[in-house]
Amino acid sequence: MRRPVLLFLILNLAIVAFLIHSVWTLLSLLVVDGSEDAISRAELPAPGSDLIDGRPQMIPKIIHQTYINESIPEVWQEPQKSCIELHKDWEYKLWTDAASREFIAAEYPWFLETFDNYEFPIQRADSIRYFVLAHYGG
Repeated sequence: MRRPVLLFLILNLAIVAFLIHSVWTLLSLLVVDGSEDAISRAELPAPGSDLIDGRPQMIPKIIHQTYINESIPEVWQEPQKSCIELHKDWEYKLWTDAASREFIAAEYPWFLETFDNYEFPIQRADSIRYFVLAHYGG
């Protein structure tokens, strides 16, 4: 009677130890203080400060939009125009399916076969976003 109980306890202890080991990284996030990496208010330039204008532009002023073709549906035309008008000094690029494929073929030919073989068009739309941001910055 004692031996089965002892084996049961040892087995349970081993399972609990394995589970704790498996999720240790997640558990450690509960006690890590992430605020040490935060940017303090003192490090941020005040609005209108000369520091803002003097710094190099880290994110290029380009608006990228993806769509199947250049015929944007009427329901989206007003928001599209509004975005462009609100950012007059920004470049606007519309990435159609054809333009996306040409871009991948020219800049990332090693990925073209994968790009062409995606089963669903949304997969190509999602992947072009990553390549465009990697190429142009943002």
